Amino acid sequence: MTRSPQARPELRKERRRLTAGEVAVMAVLAVLVLAVSFPVLYALLNSFRSYAEITKDPMGLPTGLGLDNYVRLFQTTDYGEALLNTLVITGGTLVLLLAIVPMAAWGIERLGGRSSRWIYLLFIAGLMIPFQVRMIPLVSSMNQVGLYSTLTSVILVHLGGAASFGILLYCSFIKGVPREVEEAAEVDGAGRLRTFWSIVFPMLLPVTSAFVIIQALSLWNDFFIPLVFLDASSAGTINVALSRMVGLLTSQWELIYTGAILAIVPSVVLFAAFQRYFIKGMSIGAVKG
Repeated sequence: MTRSPQARPELRKERRRLTAGEVAVMAVLAVLVLAVSFPVLYALLNSFRSYAEITKDPMGLPTGLGLDNYVRLFQTTDYGEALLNTLVITGGTLVLLLAIVPMAAWGIERLGGRSSRWIYLLFIAGLMIPFQVRMIPLVSSMNQVGLYSTLTSVILVHLGGAASFGILLYCSFIKGVPREVEEAAEVDGAGRLRTFWSIVFPMLLPVTSAFVIIQALSLWNDFFIPLVFLDASSAGTINVALSRMVGLLTSQWELIYTGAILAIVPSVVLFAAFQRYFIKGMSIGAVKG
């Protein structure tokens, strides 16, 4: 005896139609992505082309992926020295920031009292003063102590500017760190420094990762401070070197595009590699604050 198969209703997944608002948002995002990525892609393609190819067809594609322009960039310009200067400034400033700012913020939060509040407000006030207002006094001070046109002057200026933001970020996070953990360490005989670096600082890693990424990108891409505090005899940083190439090597656009790509790539790689830590640190910091 056979049973005739019963008709089963077909389960069809109906696709949800996009609303007009969602379509508009996607269109705007597509335009923004194109506007941001096109200059980078254009510079990348032209970094593999010769001057003759660029001037003949600015929108053309490279015929090969040779590294001749990259070799010439380091052989015929000061870009290599500028790249080294940028690495020293970025690395030196980050090391000093991590050695000073987290501990300073911890001291402000844990000492308490009116004096700590005034110190905190003093740091926050630094965020409200534009660099252009402080520029002339800083240049004069660096010149008087013999640090003008040195990498040390650029590092110190960056350190002073970034410390205020770091204090604000770390203080809001440290408020959520339980005091009982520190008290337990002190009962076990740990001193203040050991308590901070062994117990407290590891708990600050989420906000530290966000702070490092923000400052690393800012330091690497900065143009104005090195331009002001490093004179023309210095190679400057990569962005300063690029600005000088535009004025001195206007006929060698292939080198300008090559230098621009080398300046962009580290920032893109850094943010792409540590994006999740950055988002996690900022979101946790917002909740803690």
